[in-house]
Amino acid sequence: MVVNTRRLFTTLLSRLQISAVCDVGSMNGADALTFRTAVPQSSVYALEPNPNNFRRMAANPALRERNVRIEPLAATNYDGHGDLYLVEADYSRADAHRGMSSLYRRPDPLCPPSAVIRVKTTRLDTYLADKRTPQARFALWIDTEGKAYEVIEGTAGVAEHVYLLHVEVETQPLIGADQKLYPEVNALAQRLGFAELATDQPTDREQFNVLYVRRNLGSGTRLALQTRLLSARLRHLIVTAVARLCPACVRRYQAMRVRQVSTP
Repeated sequence: MVVNTRRLFTTLLSRLQISAVCDVGSMNGADALTFRTAVPQSSVYALEPNPNNFRRMAANPALRERNVRIEPLAATNYDGHGDLYLVEADYSRADAHRGMSSLYRRPDPLCPPSAVIRVKTTRLDTYLADKRTPQARFALWIDTEGKAYEVIEGTAGVAEHVYLLHVEVETQPLIGADQKLYPEVNALAQRLGFAELATDQPTDREQFNVLYVRRNLGSGTRLALQTRLLSARLRHLIVTAVARLCPACVRRYQAMRVRQVSTP
């Protein structure tokens, strides 16, 4: 079902009693701050390996004052170090290239790497090991430029504690020639005990987001999720209709959202 997965993920954090949220590939901390508002009593972690992005996050008082813990780490399926291919970005404006650096060298000639640097890497089960308690419930927001499969693979040791998983996937090798694509990511998620709840685009698109939930939830929780899902679908249909009738309204909303996060 196609819905606004960003909104649905945020809504479900409190419903699923999430104790810790990881914003993996954070870029600027905007999503981490949204999650902090949704679950003010939970821990929020933001992982960002690009040093240019990380410096700006470290200087952002909103992240510091709202107790978002930021880490200069690249999540993948091994602990150690890896090559990060930096894509140059214009920090004087909301440049999409800020989020395009990757552990893959991009084949896109419009996004050549400006530098290659060594960064510290971590498996998420390693990073979350000391946060895992019998009652722990994790939510993962993953946007790692082609490395979705590897990041999810690196959760194996804590997968039973992950109740909500939002991940960007591709159906074509847009970022790395040998990257794992949506069918492989989906199969891995299912092996680890997740069920696909929704996507934010039709699954024949080249790139989209997928929202998964833990499969072995209680019947009451499953019913509540279905109710939230149907509500999200109705909202999506209404927003889509408004966007067709008033594109300027959508642009104003998007501009307002960008301004909500200060980026020194």
